[in-house]
Amino acid sequence: MLLTLKGALISSAVFFAMATHAEPAVFSNGTMTIPEGAVVTPEGNAYYTNITLKQDANRALVITSATPNSLVTVETVDILVMESFPLQVSASVSGYLSIPCVKLLNPAVSYQDGVFQVVLAESNPGPAEICIAVTEPFSTSIALDVEGLPAGTYQVDVNGVSAEFSFDTDNSILR
Repeated sequence: MLLTLKGALISSAVFFAMATHAEPAVFSNGTMTIPEGAVVTPEGNAYYTNITLKQDANRALVITSATPNSLVTVETVDILVMESFPLQVSASVSGYLSIPCVKLLNPAVSYQDGVFQVVLAESNPGPAEICIAVTEPFSTSIALDVEGLPAGTYQVDVNGVSAEFSFDTDNSILR
């Protein structure tokens, strides 16, 4: 999978999972390691862990490896609003992990043109792990950065399941 990062950026939105406990990307000795990242394109979203980029002869960063992760099954997305200043909005998401021995990874959230795109994936089972093939329910809350957004209606899409909310000029939530 030899792709240039520049090419990936031109053809799609590339962003990294954000969380307080996420490890930072590190560049050392011509190699960039990124613990988690997501790619959003009109054709679909993808989530990767253990991303490695190396400098080529032109000093451009080239993706040399990345481990794909499965996206979780999302059943519902509900919008939660804390009536505070500044206004705080989050998406309450519930669904299923594919098997009980995987965990929910950090959500990757992007915003463009009135749509919050959330990519939610699960970890891969370890090589020696044996799991019963049953789905495992999950529920999580994902903060949405709405500070500075103008009045209007906004959509939240989590792995293809959508909800929307609106607020007026004084940042009062309408629905």
